[in-house]
This record gives sequence, structure tokens and C-alpha cells, in this order.
Amino acid sequence: MLPTLPLLALLHAPGPAPAAVPTPVPVRSLRLPEPARTVASPAEIRLRPDGEAYAVRPGVRLEARLEGDLVEPSTDPGRTLLRVTLRAPLRAQNGWTVLLPIGTQLVGQVHLLRGDYRFVDFQSLLLPDGRALAAPEGSFRLGPGPSLALQSGGPVALTVARPLRVEAFGR
Repeated sequence: MLPTLPLLALLHAPGPAPAAVPTPVPVRSLRLPEPARTVASPAEIRLRPDGEAYAVRPGVRLEARLEGDLVEPSTDPGRTLLRVTLRAPLRAQNGWTVLLPIGTQLVGQVHLLRGDYRFVDFQSLLLPDGRALAAPEGSFRLGPGPSLALQSGGPVALTVARPLRVEAFGR
């Protein structure tokens, strides 16, 4: 009987406690502005003043994803930045000229007002090669719909909101 005692002790020994079910983190959302009327004059995105620019019509859709969480800077309460990264390039109408490559980040401003996050506009474009460009006002729209779930790595619908003239990347 003695040899079976250690075996019985193993069979009846308490195992690790069952893993606690994680409490789901509530997904915050970002309020998006109403779609603005399309501005007739094209905005320009240029890397050099003498480069050839290609026309991009409003309504072109881009695949993107949300990067990171919104962090409210201690020096400017109520404002924070939103980063969206292109998952597919913006191409010229010819289909092969890359205007904004995969990995380009659009950096937008968000206001936090009484616990409500509101998207303002994109301020800059960060290219994968390290260059930064100003984003023309009202050039890109998040959406569709009145809100966007703020989930890091989540897909984001991004649309060209006004006529653009964009210089080819890498030339």
C-alpha cells in the first residue's frame, strides 16, 4: 500500500487554479466629422518643388490600419494624435506609379472633449524613408460612418476627400 500513496497524492493534488477569464476592455470610439463638400481646387503633396505631380480624384479608397492607442500628452491636455498606416499604396491612375507607398503614416489630430474623442483632420504624412510632409487640409477622410472603433491594429477605411496632385514617390 505504501507505493500507491505517492501516486494517490499526485492524482488528488490540487492543480493550478483555473485561469481567470479576462474582462473585455471596452473599445473606445472616435467621432468623425460629417463629410465636407469636395473642394474644387486640388491640393498638392510634393516631395520636391520640381517633381511631376499626378492627379488623384476624390473617392479613391485606401487600405489602412490604426497604429497604437490614443495617448493624451501631459503638456497639451485634451489633444492627442492618431496614426493610420497605409496597407496598400496610393497609385496614380496609370496603375503603376506609386504616389504614397505602403507604410506611409497619416498623423491626425484628435480632441478629447468631456470624455468624447473627436477627429479633427490629418496634419502630416510620414513616409517610410523618414521624410515628413504636411497633409493638405481636408485631403483624406476616415470613415464611412459617424464613428471609428479605436482598436490598435484594426482596419481603417480611408478615402481621398478632395482632388489631389501628388508627386511620385522614389523619383
